[in-house]
Amino acid sequence: MNIYYKHITHLIAFMSFVFVLRGQDDINNHLWYQGHIEGTEELHKAQQFLNHLVAVKKIDSALFFSKQVISAAHKYKDSVVLSDAFINQGEAYSQQNEYYYAGQSYKEAIKILKKLKDKGRLAKAYKNLYFLEYYSDNLTVAAEHLLESQTYYTEVNDKNGIATVNNYLGDLYAKLDDFDLAEQYYNKAIAQMENIKNKKGIGLFMNNLSFLYINNKMPEKAKNIVDVALDINKNDSLPVYTIYSYYILAKIALYEKEYTTSEKYYDTVLSIGSKTKHFALTIPLIISKQQMAKIALETKRYQEAEVLLNNAREEFLSIKDIDPTEHLLANYKIAAELDSVQGNIYKVLAWQKKSQELSEKKRIKISAEKIQRAEKRHKAEIEHLKMIDENERKERDNEAKLFKYKTFALGLISVLIAVLAFLMIIFKTRKDRKKLISQLNHSNETKNKLFSIISHDLKNEILGLDGSLNLLKDNAISNQEFKEIIPILANRTHQTSILLNNLLNWSKSQMKELNAKPVSFDINEVIEDKFTFFTPKADKKDIKLINRLDPTMIFADKDMFGIVAQNLIANAIKFCNPGDSIALVSKEKEDHYEICFEDTGIGIDPSNLHKLFAEDTFTTKGTGNESGTGLGLRICKELIELNRGKIQVESVLGKGSVFCVTLPKAA
Repeated sequence: MNIYYKHITHLIAFMSFVFVLRGQDDINNHLWYQGHIEGTEELHKAQQFLNHLVAVKKIDSALFFSKQVISAAHKYKDSVVLSDAFINQGEAYSQQNEYYYAGQSYKEAIKILKKLKDKGRLAKAYKNLYFLEYYSDNLTVAAEHLLESQTYYTEVNDKNGIATVNNYLGDLYAKLDDFDLAEQYYNKAIAQMENIKNKKGIGLFMNNLSFLYINNKMPEKAKNIVDVALDINKNDSLPVYTIYSYYILAKIALYEKEYTTSEKYYDTVLSIGSKTKHFALTIPLIISKQQMAKIALETKRYQEAEVLLNNAREEFLSIKDIDPTEHLLANYKIAAELDSVQGNIYKVLAWQKKSQELSEKKRIKISAEKIQRAEKRHKAEIEHLKMIDENERKERDNEAKLFKYKTFALGLISVLIAVLAFLMIIFKTRKDRKKLISQLNHSNETKNKLFSIISHDLKNEILGLDGSLNLLKDNAISNQEFKEIIPILANRTHQTSILLNNLLNWSKSQMKELNAKPVSFDINEVIEDKFTFFTPKADKKDIKLINRLDPTMIFADKDMFGIVAQNLIANAIKFCNPGDSIALVSKEKEDHYEICFEDTGIGIDPSNLHKLFAEDTFTTKGTGNESGTGLGLRICKELIELNRGKIQVESVLGKGSVFCVTLPKAA
């Protein structure tokens, strides 16, 4: 099938040829052939003549003449002709199976076409590179070139080109034995062709898909596709594709052991193929004879089988441009089966020996070809380097004429760059210095704030506790008096605990060390603990703690939520009068819960609302003259945001405040 596609490609190239120069087939005496190309008009005529040479397969002449055209195109700086000449050269090398040199020519054309931004021709050039790598079995590189081609076809919106590339991708994956991807790309190509007005050629894509199915032992699917393809190819008057359809039908019938039907289809292939006489049919026609020999063997027509096998073998051996090794091995295998059923054991052994010798020759040939390709590549690289050296010499000669101007320009640019670099360094240094000063100021403010709280608020609380305990230690107060101050000590201990917690979390947040570890939990668990903790303090101020929470499963860091709840309840108690109440309610939303801490306390002055969560701490005295650091609400905001939530406050002066926390629902 690879050879079949190769011949089809050559056929399409030949059919696209439209320029034929009469009386110029004998080119040896032509002035252009001798390199006498003067002026751009002659250059374009020479390029057309080069097209003609490639199309009529005068390869040696085309390769020689392509160098003349390339040289003249360089001379007259005609990039379009230069790219075309390199493509012609690549096609000529390809027809000689000189794939490395062909690839180098196509790559030179691609460099030029990229500068010209000619996307349509770039798509075709990359497609040519794909064929080279495909037939050299460099399938990974082939795929890369094909995807490049597809990109350019897409950019120019060439729907036919896109469909063709998808068909080639199907070929590629079929060769890699990736059935799913091959089927996917063939179907994609067929669907894209069906959306194009000019659907001529869709029958080939359907043939390919059918061939994939029969090769993967799916005869029903293969037959359904190829029957449609056959009708299309007949209507489109494409005999090569039509023969391909009959060839597949014969293969399907042979697979299902319908020997009479298969033989009929192979007869049709041979009958139409002999009339068509196209080089793309060379291999399929010989294989058809060989398969008919297999059918004759299965139907016990041994003499006929032997004649067909001999004919096929002789024809395979007479082919010059195509390696027939795989087909000969299949021929020897059928011959061995034929002699085996006839009891000719010595002939069977002879065929097996021939198969082994042929396989060994193939292995040696592959190794030799690899070495030869490496040598050619090395030689081509040396020639390429010589060409680069020559081009560089010419460029140096041209540049010498403008050396003084360039020197002056470069000197001026260097001075400008130096000045700009100096200014940028100064600017960057100043910017970095400002940033460092800002960071140091922030660090000092944080340190001073921490020391202020420790030296004032925390120190006062600890000194108060220490003083009360020393009075008891020195027997300065009686046991009865000590029992009376126990609630005071408890309150101070409670305040100190909250203060320490807030200081710890605030310092962590300043050093960016706070990390949430969310879990699923019901907030009632936390609130019940906090109510138990705060009940003595609330009772002392005659404040009611009310839990109106429904079961509320959230996904957050449980300890962080506990700190938030503790701060908000403590704050509410701090700003409530005797007889006030603090209630907790939850509202279920689509993907989160809203937990509200509602108090009937003194409320917050509207002018102070924006200060509650600000960077600069803000605090006022409570209804019982309680003091604070102003860190509590700021910590609450940071902890809630670490858990993908938010905190908001609403307050009416003299009527109370509502702090609402939003947190994600548990899954």
